[in-house]
Amino acid sequence: MKKNVFGKGLAVLAASILASAVTLSSAHSALVSVGGPVSTAGVLASIIAAPVLVTDPVVTNLAQEGFDEMQGVVLGAPISYDTGVIAAGTRVDSHMIFLNKPTGGAATVFHTGVLWTFSGTVLGVMSDGVGALEAASTAVLGAAGSTYTAPYSARGMEGADAYIIAGSTLLVGMGVSQPGDWIRVVTLSAIPLPATLPLYGAGLALMGFLGWRKKKASA
Repeated sequence: MKKNVFGKGLAVLAASILASAVTLSSAHSALVSVGGPVSTAGVLASIIAAPVLVTDPVVTNLAQEGFDEMQGVVLGAPISYDTGVIAAGTRVDSHMIFLNKPTGGAATVFHTGVLWTFSGTVLGVMSDGVGALEAASTAVLGAAGSTYTAPYSARGMEGADAYIIAGSTLLVGMGVSQPGDWIRVVTLSAIPLPATLPLYGAGLALMGFLGWRKKKASA
């Protein structure tokens, strides 16, 4: 009996295309990369998983660290950031960047010139001194499963701390003793599904061709 190797190969290919489309449509990489010099403690910035406790001094480091918070949130109400307001109905991603040295050791750790790159345009930053803007938005934007703090003195940026927004990048400079600096970054969220529709359609078309071919062969 002649084996239909060609048909089986096409079936495997079609299944693979459909699986890839589903995987790509659900994939999301909000905080893409970070680069720049080491801190005065000799440590590079890094991207981490969201901590269980987003509090000071439980989570400490010697260089800037960042993590993703809620992703793909459609705002039910406007939210305020340092220099403006993001309108209700905007689909956003949220991220936290912080530098929080352990108690003791060097009096101050400086980490400047750190460039964070996101998958979407930076809409705004919440960095006010007591962290009031961060706290006001945590119920909507905070990472699921993480516990956050109420506002307190010097939670955000102060002194020579600074940031510069340029499209989907954020250049950050921080210097901390105790407590550390914590800022929330809100970016425009991408809608990944439409980009995968051509791939998904190709898989469906190939499956349809296989069905037609099988029907024709049995006629």
